[in-house]
Amino acid sequence: MRLVLSRRSLVTASLLVASLVLPTACATGPRPTWGDTTLPPTPTMTGDPDIDAVLELLDTPSDAAMTADYSVLRKYGNVTTTAHLAIGPGGRRSVTLGDVRFVTGPEGSATCTPDGCQQGILAQAASDVGITIEFWAADAAARLRRDAAAKIGPVGVRYTTLADQQIQCVDLPVAGGTAVYCVLESGVLAVLDDGDVRVELTEYSPTSLDAEFQIP
Repeated sequence: MRLVLSRRSLVTASLLVASLVLPTACATGPRPTWGDTTLPPTPTMTGDPDIDAVLELLDTPSDAAMTADYSVLRKYGNVTTTAHLAIGPGGRRSVTLGDVRFVTGPEGSATCTPDGCQQGILAQAASDVGITIEFWAADAAARLRRDAAAKIGPVGVRYTTLADQQIQCVDLPVAGGTAVYCVLESGVLAVLDDGDVRVELTEYSPTSLDAEFQIP
């Protein structure tokens, strides 16, 4: 026996299928892109109050003007270099890794090397340093979350000074040693020492110069 559906039945069935599919698509949704205005997900905490206290600072660094210099050791190959961070008004940032400077701000962004500047952030220009242009906050927070998930014992907490600045530190026992994360009261990284790199603050100033953010 052949089953014959009316046009009205077919429309009803189509709407039923669509109603089942659409919620799934909405729940998954497209991945956000750089042009999206969608707010990022709230950062997850670890549940350890000492680790989370450092994470909260790294997740929300101050926008106040400042400059900081760092020594950087990439442990693979024992390569040392320097890093420089400047924060200015209006969301301006200048990060120098080795001899490569990355500048961002309302006027645009640029990557500058000894050979000149190019528009945009070209991360590969400093890929051999061992850290990213977000090393001073977001990248340090990501590394801390990774080590928090891998810790093999209780963390240690320290409050001390570095480059004449008060810093807050957590020491995490992990396989192969101890991972160290220290942060300034402003939420800017002071020390990062994990299995890959050691980054340490050497100088700090609560000011920055306009020249830091100029794009030639």
